[in-house]
Amino acid sequence: MALKPPEEKTVAQRYLPIVEWLPNYNWGEIRFDILAALTVWALLVPEAMAYAGIAGVPPEVGLVTAPLALIGYAIFGSSRHLFVGPSSTVAIISASVVAPLAGSDGDLYLVLTIWLAIFTGVFFIILGLARMGWIANFMASSVLTGFMVGLAIVIAVGQLDKILGVESEGDNVLQELGSMFEQFSDWDWPTIAVGMIALAALFLIEEYLPKVPGALVVMLIAIAASAVFGFEESGIEVVGEIPAELPNLGVPEWPGWDVMSDVAVGALAVIVVAFAESYAAAKTYATKFGYQVDANQEMIGLGAANLGAGLSGGFVVDGSLSKTAAGVDAGQRTQMTGIITAILVLFTIVALTWLFEPLPEAVLGAIVIHAVWKLIDFSGFVTLWKIRRIDFWLAIAAFLGVILVDILQGILIGVILSLAALIYRASFPQGSEIGRVEDVEGNYEFVGLEANPDAETYPGLVVYRQTGSLIFSNASAFSDQARELLWNRTDPPASALIVDCEMMADMDVTGAEEIVSLQDELANADVEMWLARLHGDALVVAQRAGVIDAVGEERVKPTVRAAGDAFRISREGSDEATDG
Repeated sequence: MALKPPEEKTVAQRYLPIVEWLPNYNWGEIRFDILAALTVWALLVPEAMAYAGIAGVPPEVGLVTAPLALIGYAIFGSSRHLFVGPSSTVAIISASVVAPLAGSDGDLYLVLTIWLAIFTGVFFIILGLARMGWIANFMASSVLTGFMVGLAIVIAVGQLDKILGVESEGDNVLQELGSMFEQFSDWDWPTIAVGMIALAALFLIEEYLPKVPGALVVMLIAIAASAVFGFEESGIEVVGEIPAELPNLGVPEWPGWDVMSDVAVGALAVIVVAFAESYAAAKTYATKFGYQVDANQEMIGLGAANLGAGLSGGFVVDGSLSKTAAGVDAGQRTQMTGIITAILVLFTIVALTWLFEPLPEAVLGAIVIHAVWKLIDFSGFVTLWKIRRIDFWLAIAAFLGVILVDILQGILIGVILSLAALIYRASFPQGSEIGRVEDVEGNYEFVGLEANPDAETYPGLVVYRQTGSLIFSNASAFSDQARELLWNRTDPPASALIVDCEMMADMDVTGAEEIVSLQDELANADVEMWLARLHGDALVVAQRAGVIDAVGEERVKPTVRAAGDAFRISREGSDEATDG
């Protein structure tokens, strides 16, 4: 099947993805989205309450956060599978931003939490409309590999305390694990039994009954068993009572710029983490299912989700890796799952909070661990090691940053190292000496000598191909490499350098100055410089910066062959004059 270019989209389709996918929705497959919505709904309700506690707000705030966040992303998001809602990651950041500002004032704490979500939403939308999604390009795929594996482990370890029946403490994964093992004597074995049975059942269903929604089945059985056998009375932790409170739409009171300026800065910190986590998850599943996500539109979608969460009295949200994985496992097809889940959450607030009261926390932890388990895949590291070592180390750095420090630092470490690797590669030109290879028809092409050592070279002439733009970061290295090639040509000694500029897409002022400087140096050593195939922006800069004048217009040729022929003719003429 031929590869087709993407169809031109209208403005509405570009900025409102729901306009494109909803009219084409296959209603015959809605059962898959309903099953996925039921699974994520059952996971979302108790988790939203728990994450509200992490954010430092009442449990019911977690419930009202979800509906408009889900609907906002379903309308504006470009991923078919990403689930946006309350998460432990941004809940922690929310608390770290708001707590120092609100102190012991509970009412101010909630107001600032809501404003943080609103600011985050507005900033996300502005960045998306400004097409700043390119910042995702600074998270190399190798960094995303390490980040996703590390994040999956962080999520899984964060659920272990539910299965063990203890409270873990620590600022990173190792500290949390250490804390749990220090409490070995306090481990609750009935809770462990419930959690392990649930986890085993999830893996068995996945293996032998892949079409059965394992998470939903296990959860319903666990709720029934808990209610019949009185798990709570036996000391097994259950979700418990869920307060009911419908979203109260509106903007909270304005507490003044003395604190709101700090909230605005905090929103930028949320954006860094939320976008990295969300985009990584969205891109992972887009690759898995063979479609594209738009980084700019993802920003707008996340902005709409956070704005919806804030206007309904909730806290910041982002893409949830665990709930996305759970939805996909349950058969999610489109963002219809998110819309159905939003409706289910609203219905739950009104009439179904009692259903989750007997649900064991250990079963909830088992479902999350199972959902992210397949993402803890180290084979990607092995592949990177085989392909390119620097990408392997970038992945390891991002992984260790998430595991040993925390999520934000892991992202920052990955981005900084990605930029460092980019600068390092840009600082050293990927050029090489080239020679010509002739075919049976007498035609020839120029190829690198390293890969083709039998290629023909010109006596006394070095032909150097500069690969990539000649800019401030690599200009000095360009001259060094050219000098080394000239020094190494001793039989006969090099008397000319031809720079093949075909792959030199651009040149800045520093690059132009470096060519002029090298030209002067070579002229003093009686070595000629020729330029071949100079074109595009590089040619424009060379003309404006005086490179053409310094080298000599007669030594700027359209092809390497023309430059080589002109050099030989000029040299032969010079030799004849000397002989005469």
